[in-house]
Amino acid sequence: MRNVVTLLSVTMVSAVIDRLGEINFNRSQFVTSLTEAISGREHIKENKLIRSKIHNRHRESPLDRNVTSNIFARPSVSPVPPSSLPSSSPSITPSSLPSLQILSETPSYSGTPSLIPSQTLSSNPTKRERVPINLPPINIFPSTTFPPTNGFETQPPTLSPIMAPQQIGTPIPTVFSGEFISPAMSIPQGSMAPIIQWTSIEEYLTETLTDDGLLQQIGTPQNLAYTRLMATNPGLDPNTLQGQIDISQRYSLNSIYYSTSGPSMWFSRENWLSVESPCGWFGVTCDSNGFVVEFSLRENDLFGTLPSEIRGLSALRVLDLGDNFSIYGRIPQSIGQLTKLRSIILDANSLGAELDNSGTPVSLVSNAVPEEIMNLENLVTLNLETNFFGGQLAFNLISPLTNLESLNLRLNYFTGAIPSNVGELPKSLLILDLSGNTLTGTLPTEFGLLTQLQELRVAQSDASAVPKGTCIDANSNPKGCITGTIPSQLGFLTNLKVLWLFENHLQGVLPTELGNILTLRELMLFTNSLSGEIPASVTGLQNLEIVDLSTNYLGPALPLPFFQKPSLEVLSLGINIFADQFPTTFNLPKIRTISLHQSINVTGSLPNTIAQLTTLNSLDLYSCSLASTIPTEIGNLTALEAFDAEFNFLTGSIPLELSRVESLESLNLNYNFLSGTVPGEFAFLQRLTFLDLGFNYLTGSVPPELGFLLQLEVLNLGDNSLQGRIPNDFLGLSSIRKMRFERNRLTGTIPKQLGSLEKLEEITFLNNTVTGTIPPELGNLELLTSLDLAYNLLTGNVPESFAQLTSLSECMDMFQIFIFQRSAYHSDNFES
Repeated sequence: MRNVVTLLSVTMVSAVIDRLGEINFNRSQFVTSLTEAISGREHIKENKLIRSKIHNRHRESPLDRNVTSNIFARPSVSPVPPSSLPSSSPSITPSSLPSLQILSETPSYSGTPSLIPSQTLSSNPTKRERVPINLPPINIFPSTTFPPTNGFETQPPTLSPIMAPQQIGTPIPTVFSGEFISPAMSIPQGSMAPIIQWTSIEEYLTETLTDDGLLQQIGTPQNLAYTRLMATNPGLDPNTLQGQIDISQRYSLNSIYYSTSGPSMWFSRENWLSVESPCGWFGVTCDSNGFVVEFSLRENDLFGTLPSEIRGLSALRVLDLGDNFSIYGRIPQSIGQLTKLRSIILDANSLGAELDNSGTPVSLVSNAVPEEIMNLENLVTLNLETNFFGGQLAFNLISPLTNLESLNLRLNYFTGAIPSNVGELPKSLLILDLSGNTLTGTLPTEFGLLTQLQELRVAQSDASAVPKGTCIDANSNPKGCITGTIPSQLGFLTNLKVLWLFENHLQGVLPTELGNILTLRELMLFTNSLSGEIPASVTGLQNLEIVDLSTNYLGPALPLPFFQKPSLEVLSLGINIFADQFPTTFNLPKIRTISLHQSINVTGSLPNTIAQLTTLNSLDLYSCSLASTIPTEIGNLTALEAFDAEFNFLTGSIPLELSRVESLESLNLNYNFLSGTVPGEFAFLQRLTFLDLGFNYLTGSVPPELGFLLQLEVLNLGDNSLQGRIPNDFLGLSSIRKMRFERNRLTGTIPKQLGSLEKLEEITFLNNTVTGTIPPELGNLELLTSLDLAYNLLTGNVPESFAQLTSLSECMDMFQIFIFQRSAYHSDNFES
């Protein structure tokens, strides 16, 4: 009765061996019960064909199913706990066996044997970007109802624990005091008489790990895995404990290898398929008894589906196949048999979708997360971030996972409202991330029941990803985002450290109850419609490190206590309705970012006390109303990388002390009232990539020293009163893309050396007094998309080399206007 042996779980072989010598074991009683069970072997064998037909009848196409959206929904037929099973064993009849719940999963196989794209693949292919697709939502999780078929019961018959029908390899209790032994393994020799003798490795695998003839079907991953096993380890004995361990683990790993394009796609495959123990294979970690406990092939270019044979790794505790981008389809049902699992990490793949041969998602699939996941009672981490799982959320499948601490569903395709049963998630939960989906409705007050939560993220995008954009339609109505107010019940989450609710359409005031979360470190509420004053209970939180309340309607009082918070590292308050004075004192020894971007009613001056912010990396004062000089003390901000004070009322000269800030990468002082000259000392700012001094009252000449800024990409000196010739010494600007000198008083000719700056995309000399001819060397600028030489004193013909400027061909009419307006030019010899 091989199916009986199948029921013996793989997960606790070592524990059983230890316990056999400790417990009072009645060997004869056990052998007697097994003998009675074996008598039903022939009946089970006769019904194998019946079960297969029933199973195939219900393997409908996922795209044809009209399923209801009930993500993480509990099945209506709950598994019977071992303690509730009767102690006696009734007789087994064929009619009692073929229940839908006991059918083993049948993995489908189609396509080429290697399951790889049809085109030629390199050994180290370029990783594919995640391709967004716009498809109608479809339920990825199983239906909650098992339909009856052919008159068979929808629940399994009442049987004794040793004979309860299960899927192949499912762990069940044995008579060994509730302990488990390894799946498909005989009792260790010397402990008791062998139950059954396997005639071959093929028979053993067919009865325990692979069903429906896939092992015998030429070209399938299972067939290739078996063939390789027999080539490397033909002498393994399926009738010994060690032999069964080796066979099960090698075959399971081989099946994963061939199912995910190991021969052609994997980046690293060191020792795989070798005679050496799998414990030495790349990405495989074993315990001291030789059981595979960790399987990690992160960022290894796996392409394909996960086979059901993964159940052979029954001692597995950590499964990490994240960041491969091209593992697609469904998570196999058999993952529910890996009851030792503590971590499932499958982020950054294409699970939940079908891919074409190029790796492009073409459709979503239903039931992508199996209901069997609820059997993983030891699971601590479930990370399904950045995949294609979709449908509506419900959390019934997750609620039984009483040890779960981290649930990450970020950047998927979940839709609809967050259901109120979110409060039924395991009380052990520390991290819940639903960001980057298209969730609607309001925030459930039941979030307040998850009192152990440390991180709650319900943002419409991911902070590290490209924002999905506004969730307001053309009629100012919310679309595809969370609405309503922030529930005061979040104040019960007194262990919370991270709260992300950004890029939604939340309205109303900030609840004062948020001030109860004394542990809070990150408060990210930007891009909502929140209004009113920021409560003192929130500004008084002493452990805050990151605060981003930008793009709301908060105000009018500026929350000055935030500027006196020693723990704060990031403070972003821009695009609100603050109407207050810029602070003059600071107690921010750790601050890295301050942003009052577009706070047009924040007035006052830029104080010299700004020098206290020695850890500051970014200072964004764009479009405020500051009216003062730039203090020379700003040169003390030796960590400053970006300073943006565009659209203010700053006066005076640009302090030379800025040239001491060698970390500076971006300097934007556009649209102010600055005077004096452009400091040549800026040549010391060797990290500078962006320099915008346009729309001021700067005089003098263009300093040739700027030609030493090797990293500079954008230079804007337009709309000033600069005079003199354009320097010839700009050859060092090897990274320059945009160069603007419009509306100055520049004279002389256009330097031909500009034709050597091969990254140039835009050149503007509009409205100066430049003379001479257009240097033909500008025709070498293949990336040039904009050239404005209008309103100058140029003469001669348009160089023939301009015919090579293919990037300008689509806007040639405008291009000609730029050149010829008020210029003594003609284009007789110009060819497009």
